[in-house]
Amino acid sequence: MSLSKPMQTLVDAYAHCADVRYSSIPLGIRSNITLLYCKTLCDEKMINRNLLPEFKRLYSRDEMNTFEEIEKFAAIQIERLDNMTVGICDDLLFKGTIVIEISHLSAMFAYCSPQIPVRQTEETNIEVSIRGPKDGFVESVDTNLALIRRRLPVNTVAIETMRVGTKTRTRVSIVYDTDKINPGLLNDIRVRLRELSDQIEELNSATQLEERISDHPYSLFPLSIYTGRPDFLTSCVLRGRFALLIDGVPGAMIGPATLTMLLKTPEDNHFNYISSSFGQLLRLLSLLVAMFLPSFYIALTGYHQDQIPFPLLATIVNTRFGVPFSTPMEMFLVLTLLETFKEAGYRLPSMIGQTLTVVGGLIIGEAAIRAGLTSPSMVVIAAISIVSGSTLISQTLSGSVSIIRYAAVFLSSLLGMYGFMISVIVVIVYLSGLSSYGVSYIAPFAPVSLKDIGRSILNYPRKLKSFVPKYLNKKP
Repeated sequence: MSLSKPMQTLVDAYAHCADVRYSSIPLGIRSNITLLYCKTLCDEKMINRNLLPEFKRLYSRDEMNTFEEIEKFAAIQIERLDNMTVGICDDLLFKGTIVIEISHLSAMFAYCSPQIPVRQTEETNIEVSIRGPKDGFVESVDTNLALIRRRLPVNTVAIETMRVGTKTRTRVSIVYDTDKINPGLLNDIRVRLRELSDQIEELNSATQLEERISDHPYSLFPLSIYTGRPDFLTSCVLRGRFALLIDGVPGAMIGPATLTMLLKTPEDNHFNYISSSFGQLLRLLSLLVAMFLPSFYIALTGYHQDQIPFPLLATIVNTRFGVPFSTPMEMFLVLTLLETFKEAGYRLPSMIGQTLTVVGGLIIGEAAIRAGLTSPSMVVIAAISIVSGSTLISQTLSGSVSIIRYAAVFLSSLLGMYGFMISVIVVIVYLSGLSSYGVSYIAPFAPVSLKDIGRSILNYPRKLKSFVPKYLNKKP
């Protein structure tokens, strides 16, 4: 049975696709129906149970003479396709839609029958949930939007969707609150996504998208917040931020990001404001300790021993007796060893990784001290720095801290306290020059907003908490 020219064009286009199937089924003497679909993404049972019996019923009753008749009498919902192209067919076939051609009408139709594999919602492994909800984002953007809409069932929370990537055609959804978001910020992110949509072939990760649309593509620090928790996303959207959900990514990007925002955790909203404020201050202190404690120790012990209390200095000198390396080289050795254990813990399965990190660190650290390769004080300083960096929930920020730690140790080993101060000043100047979607990265400290400083580093009581920061507020 010969195919029409448009259908033959489509069949030829997918001839090399083993998962795309077409079949022609006769309806009667003068007509047949041709189906084109992706068998791995469609529910084939629906074809045999609903689609074909319904068309045969309509044909037998002479109710298929026009599309209007089919639309009026059919018990299934189909959509007419005009100006069909291979590109349009790609979007339909690989989203679980069946393309139908009825020969005597010389027209094509679409019948939606998706059966796309979807993982059930479960607790995300990005952020630990203690008292908060256990449902986390999955790879399906529709499921993720449903989790958000369940928490924000109001018309002021808008969702826009566009496709990015000429090959992957990945769906990217923008979620924002029309009452809270700055219109200029919203228009800016729309323009960036539209410009990107046809510039890249693939979009498979949030990091890809962040690098393409952020103000500083090669920034050392993360310029977006990545979360797997719908409750945290909801909280951010209601405070003037936007969220980007990418199909195939089990998480969401939130912007604009600030340094203090990266120190907040989703659990802060589920604990008493006093304990959550203390935890946030502790994470801020841990950030500074993780970056600069080893370099400060190197500067003191290598160049400014007179600033160390004599009993402590005597203890340090005594513990370093017999160590063959200089203080900076010893610090680099211990930091590299601990970073290796931390990286191995990330890559191995969770239970094995935690055991390896703890037990391996204890055993090898103790063995290194006994072998005279390092001193106990050096292991303690390096371990405090590594553990402090582990309090940060952002893995990207944690990696940035590790790089800064090495750079600061290098400068301190060359220039002493002068090198340490240079490293601190360079980090501050670098942070001051960063912006996230037009918002200063170190807001509200620069530009200064006294009202927002307290709220950025502390969690206020719930009755005082409904606010949009000044640097995000659409009102001047």
